[in-house]
Parts: sequence; C-alpha cells; structure tokens
Amino acid sequence: MGGPSLAFEIIIFGLIGIFAGILSGLLGIGGGVVTIPLLLITFSYIGIPPTAIMHLAIGTSLAAMVFNTLSASYSHYNKKAVLFDIVKPMGVGILVGAIFGALITRIASSSFLQVFFGAFEFILGVRFLLTEPKIKKEKKLPSFWGLSLISTGVATLSTMLGIGGGIVNVPILTHFNVPLKKAIGTSSALSFLISLFGALFFLLFSMHSTSIKDSVGYLYMPAFIAISIISFFAAPIGAKLAHILPTKVLKKVFGLVL
Repeated sequence: MGGPSLAFEIIIFGLIGIFAGILSGLLGIGGGVVTIPLLLITFSYIGIPPTAIMHLAIGTSLAAMVFNTLSASYSHYNKKAVLFDIVKPMGVGILVGAIFGALITRIASSSFLQVFFGAFEFILGVRFLLTEPKIKKEKKLPSFWGLSLISTGVATLSTMLGIGGGIVNVPILTHFNVPLKKAIGTSSALSFLISLFGALFFLLFSMHSTSIKDSVGYLYMPAFIAISIISFFAAPIGAKLAHILPTKVLKKVFGLVL
C-alpha cells in the first residue's frame, strides 16, 4: 500500500486530535462524532482498502477515546459529579452491549456502516439545530436491571458507531431527574466504559481480520497514538473556550456541518 510517509500521517492525525479534542470540550460531544468522518477521509487518501475503511475508523476511534474519557471521568469524580449507583448497573449493560455492538460491526459491511453512521450524523445535526426540549414530567430512575437494559442498547449503538455514547446518555439521565452536571459527569464515566470495552472487544474480534500495514486488527496504530495524545491535551482547551465563546451559536453551526 503506497501513500504518504508515516511522518505526514502523524501530522494529519495530530490535527484530527486537536480538532476532535477542542470540539469535544467545547460542545460536550463524543470525539467519535468528529473523529470518524475525518478518519474516513484520511484513510481513503492514504490508500486503506474500501472494504476495511469504516471498520478501521470505528476501532481506532473507540481506542483513541479511552484516555480522553478516563481523564474527563477523573475530573468529574474529583468534583463529586459521578453517581456510582448509576454507573454500576449501567456498567453491566455496557459490557453486554459492547459485545453485541462489536459482533454486529464485525459481520456488517463497510458500506452499510458508513450509511448507518451518516444517518446518525444527520439526526444528530438536526438535534443540534433544534431548541433543547423542556422536560414536562420527570421520572424516577429505573431499577438496577432497567438501567442495565437501557445501557445495553446505548452501548450496542455506540460501539457500532465508534462513539462514547454521551450524546445519548446525558438526555436519558436528565430525563430521569438526574441534575445536569451529575448527568454529564456520570455519562463521562459511562463513556469511558463504552470506549474501553468497545475497543477491547472490537480488537479481540478483529485480531485476524486484516493485514493492513501498521494496524493491529481494526486498530490503526499511528492514528490511535497521535489522536489519543493530542486530543487528551486539546479537550481542556475546548472546555475553557466553552465559557468564552457563544456555545449556542456554535452548536447551530456544528449542526449544519453535520
């Protein structure tokens, strides 16, 4: 497979890490929403086979989010914003959902996954454009197994999409009367579990699926290393900018881009 040098790839992946990290901190979205489209463009440019391109993007995105979400979770934990009574039951569902998601993605075609992700991006873009709905009637949290079932579905979807699931988990938790800051903190911890288990099972099921240079299964190592390190330091910059820039306007613009 010919293409640009490894140094050039690292620079491109580093720029993706900056972009994904800043937007993640600025808009409170999972890095995968931004990382995967940019990885698809880059992988296509460097000559990754079309049949493996989406699988490689998903596996790399999940792995790259592990360190970001771990850092964010620890920060929220220090602020006592992580509700472990919710993390425990939903963690059980995440373990099951990550297996389901990785298995489904393993047998799905790259073209199907691209269309599936594109549809999700479109729906997400519309959500950013719309006004945040007001909750008219708040509900109590479901039982242990109820929360586990919910998180199984969220983790399955998130693993298939290569995202952390925060864009889904935060509205779910606030719907069940969890204060917003604690919903975000708890969702951050759940995103860490989704990215960790999703990446592990995705790597396990794909270990002998491809022989692409510089990859381990569906994990492209140059992209994983560069995006993980750079976005880890870029995310706090985005979080600071969130308190300076007109976030509501930026969300509308980002919705149009999606």
